[in-house]
Amino acid sequence: MSTVFSREMNLLRRAAIGDIPKRTAAKYPDRTAIIFQGKRISFRELNQNCCRFAHAFEELGAKKGDRIAFLSHNCLQYIYAWLGMAKIGCAIVPLNFMLKSFEIEFIINHAEPRFFFVEDALTPQVLEVAGKLKSVEKFGVIPLTGGKKPEGWLNIDDFLTSSRSTEEPQGEIDGEEMTTLLYTSGTEALPKGVMTTHQNYYAAMMSGAVDLNVSKDDITLLTIPLYHVAGKYLLLESINIGAAVVLQYAPNPTEILQLTQNEKATYWVYPPTLYQILPVMPNFKEFSLSSLRKCISFGALMPVALLQQWKQIVPQAEWRNYYGQTESSPLGSTLQPEDFERKISSIGTPHTGIEMKIFDEHDHEVPVGQVGEIVLRGPCVMKGYYKNEQKTAETLRNGWLHTGDLGRFDDEGFLYFIDRKKDMIKTGGENVSSQEVEGLLFKQGKIMQAAVIGMPDKIWGEAVTAVVVPFPGVTLTEEDIIAHCKASMAGYKVPKKVIFVPSMPTTPSGKVLKRLLKEQIMKQT
Repeated sequence: MSTVFSREMNLLRRAAIGDIPKRTAAKYPDRTAIIFQGKRISFRELNQNCCRFAHAFEELGAKKGDRIAFLSHNCLQYIYAWLGMAKIGCAIVPLNFMLKSFEIEFIINHAEPRFFFVEDALTPQVLEVAGKLKSVEKFGVIPLTGGKKPEGWLNIDDFLTSSRSTEEPQGEIDGEEMTTLLYTSGTEALPKGVMTTHQNYYAAMMSGAVDLNVSKDDITLLTIPLYHVAGKYLLLESINIGAAVVLQYAPNPTEILQLTQNEKATYWVYPPTLYQILPVMPNFKEFSLSSLRKCISFGALMPVALLQQWKQIVPQAEWRNYYGQTESSPLGSTLQPEDFERKISSIGTPHTGIEMKIFDEHDHEVPVGQVGEIVLRGPCVMKGYYKNEQKTAETLRNGWLHTGDLGRFDDEGFLYFIDRKKDMIKTGGENVSSQEVEGLLFKQGKIMQAAVIGMPDKIWGEAVTAVVVPFPGVTLTEEDIIAHCKASMAGYKVPKKVIFVPSMPTTPSGKVLKRLLKEQIMKQT
């Protein structure tokens, strides 16, 4: 009987995300995989280019376990690089393209990548601190906007030379090895590096096919930045299934409408903020959205009035609420179309392959209906926080991922998100959920964006404060909003003050950055 060698056994049984484009290319070689700025890349071309990048990284000296950093908007080179790295056992360190120099310096020096590739438009903030990034052996530019390549830097497009091999690398990949090192964007003073493995993404893909109903006939408009775990999840799910991805360089509402119409996109995934903004754009009605079949709302409550508006705009589309986080790759729960309207304020039921519970402060499960911390477990849970054993142990204690989110289950097993622990407002000895107050504000009908924060107050400790962006052209006063809230909720929950602003700081995916908003308000008062 012949012996099966270690490498052969690894190739036989492994769960490695670098294998995904290869396997889909074998099934659908000529189908379109990625559409980006007029280019249409087939699954065959996608895998070949990922292989070219893998070999180029090896020629630079990259070895299994190395980290390679990227600072870029969405682009083809990013996809080739990430999946190319995954083929040879390296991990990508993706940085938010809005980071300032000092933030870049912290993450790079914490992650210690050997190579750092930067979009040409973003090189100035990296050049400011390049001399302080001691682990970086080579810098490279990603030419997207026509910017000048810094002297001595590589050009990543040279990786695509036709003479470079398109053969599959044959190294061993363990499914529990890190393939992405994702730095969370700041619920605390310093970002934490989330170690996400190949196996984590395989668990997520299993869920996506079932819980999100992604099919090979879908055309997904991928606006979410690829440095975000949700962008990576949607990309991998689409490639694995054989669906096409229309990739956007950056979130742009007009382009969302243009691409949906021109490419006949079937799938949208956005926070409620974008669903609020799109219909009030002056040229919104000029575009056809008849191709849309599936829409996901994530990151905040979907106001009922907004849903009803969109039900009229795209009556053919099915809707889902989604909950997840970086530490869970990003699984959690989904509210399915058949339950969407009757359970509109719920974030649904647990995803395929994971367990979810509600715990009190002593990690004991609470009765149905009682509020506590949302915890979960399953093969989607991160390996841990990079170089932070204490925070890892705290977050993963007792065999559960502690999300830092408060929620409750109803008697039908549907989960409700109450608030982030850190966003609970303590006013006059009472706890107020900012999410609850925001949900009521949206029912007022004249508010496009709303964020409720706790502002320091000598009497109340924290004063419930509503920050509001009205719909264009409407007249709205502080008295109107306070009267609306007083009619529907206990007095201690009613905003003590309403602040009107023209816009709010958001992530590139559209979620309001409450910490930054609070800082801005405090500077103005």
